[in-house]
Amino acid sequence: TTPSRRRLNSAGEPLLSSIPKDSSEERKKRTPSFHASLSREIKTCHRRIPFGEQAANAFARIPRKLRMLLLVGWLLWKVTITILFIRLIWKGANIQSSPWSHHFGLTSSLATESELLPPTRILYIVTALAEYNNGQRQTVKGQDRLGEVLIPVLVDSVESLVSYDYHVDVFLILGYNLRPERRQEIEARLPAGVGLEVWDDATPLGYPDDSKSKQTMELNTRALSRQHRFVVKDKLLQYDLFQAWEDDIRITGAHVQHFLRMSTELQRLYNEAPEQVDGVPETMEPPQRQRFFGQLTKRQMKRLLPGFVRVEVLLDDSTNFKNTKSPIPLDYAFPGGERHFDASICCHVPDMEPNRGIPKRPDNSDILIWETNVTALSLREIPGSSMLDWVVLLPGPGKGLEADDRIGGYWTGRDGAFGDFPKPSPGQPRLVAQQGGWMATRQQIIHLNSGQCQGSFLPPFDAPFHAQDGHFRKNVEFWSGGYQFFTGVRGGCNMQRLISFHPDDFSKHFIYHTANNKQKQLSSDRIVRADTLFGQLNSVQKAAERTKANMMKQ
Repeated sequence: TTPSRRRLNSAGEPLLSSIPKDSSEERKKRTPSFHASLSREIKTCHRRIPFGEQAANAFARIPRKLRMLLLVGWLLWKVTITILFIRLIWKGANIQSSPWSHHFGLTSSLATESELLPPTRILYIVTALAEYNNGQRQTVKGQDRLGEVLIPVLVDSVESLVSYDYHVDVFLILGYNLRPERRQEIEARLPAGVGLEVWDDATPLGYPDDSKSKQTMELNTRALSRQHRFVVKDKLLQYDLFQAWEDDIRITGAHVQHFLRMSTELQRLYNEAPEQVDGVPETMEPPQRQRFFGQLTKRQMKRLLPGFVRVEVLLDDSTNFKNTKSPIPLDYAFPGGERHFDASICCHVPDMEPNRGIPKRPDNSDILIWETNVTALSLREIPGSSMLDWVVLLPGPGKGLEADDRIGGYWTGRDGAFGDFPKPSPGQPRLVAQQGGWMATRQQIIHLNSGQCQGSFLPPFDAPFHAQDGHFRKNVEFWSGGYQFFTGVRGGCNMQRLISFHPDDFSKHFIYHTANNKQKQLSSDRIVRADTLFGQLNSVQKAAERTKANMMKQ
């Protein structure tokens, strides 16, 4: 039989239509099925992978229903891992898109409210120099400071934080060696699930401030308060909120919750703030001409932070702090009725044990302030915020502050309440309201260390603002008390602390100095009752509102 000829194209190639086609039956015979191909590939893999064939045979002997359950569990695990990976990528993208500067290769804005509300991870750092009191500063010589001060205050504070559903770990920085039995005493008292790390014998060596030869070194107890910065840097990516306090400061869940909510509100206002505003830079001198209402710029907003003031509870019901005349009328009338300072937030300690004669439920009128007074304070209206509205500006910022960053306020002596007495300088030690510690979110710390502070907030502590790695002429007030945080002294950060003057929130800015020894050390003219200050500031706010109304009419 003569074979059929294929038709060719102009290039001499056979046309497709002339190529013999296989029938479907013939293709099925020559092409293996999908299942057969898959089975062959699986068997090949089994032979190539060590123990692969044995594992496959063992899996085949498992009952079919159990095999299906194992397969479903494996798929769910893969889905879960994929979701977690996507969330990590998304979180990283949010960090990189923030308005703040760079640090550790990251940038970040203040966290959103959903990130700051429980379950927030908190690292609670406490620094303590001595295990037993030495009798100085009106303390009892030989008193077990660890057992009667640090542990009861620490446990009471942490229990309060845990009750707000915060995840808390404790880090102790001690100037002495902690014996194993004393560590067990601490661990036994802390709530379940609270971690504990201890850096004992943590006092660093340094040259004496008056040393010129640099031939000898000694323990620098003043620099013990610097050590928490190394801990913060080491743990920066592990926690959402950091707190560093002296061993006699009591912090509650209400303090933290308010701090985080206020920080979130400040971040929202920052996001909405314009780059430029008429009237900025603001006129700061004389104080009577300062701008105290109106829009703030982004540069001004990024300097705002919730602040705190230390208080004590009156122990001796004498006349020392009762009959001081106020140059400003006391006004406790608010919308909805009369309001007073709320002592329950800072200073009610019904469950703190051991209790060294501290009143468990002090009256609102028995809360004392010694770190500042009404003469050093100003008020500012924050537009666009029902939560803040009017705030109190705490003293501190000034040295090294650029003109565009300055924020004016309605000084309490603007209307002549103090006569010829001038407004105190912002960094005056007796009035600066050092806190005995600080708290800040991870994002706020990144901001501080990324150019907001003149010197570095986290180590290394280099020249020109830090000498001898931060040892030279830097004390506890600088590192943990607030001088670096809230002033411009020696490379400070010049952050402007705020106290919300909303009657529901004002008392949440006052923290308990449980040693209660300042009222014994200081003269009575430095002591003011917190409730008195509250009434004075309410009078000043109303005066500011009247002044604003008159200015708007002009």
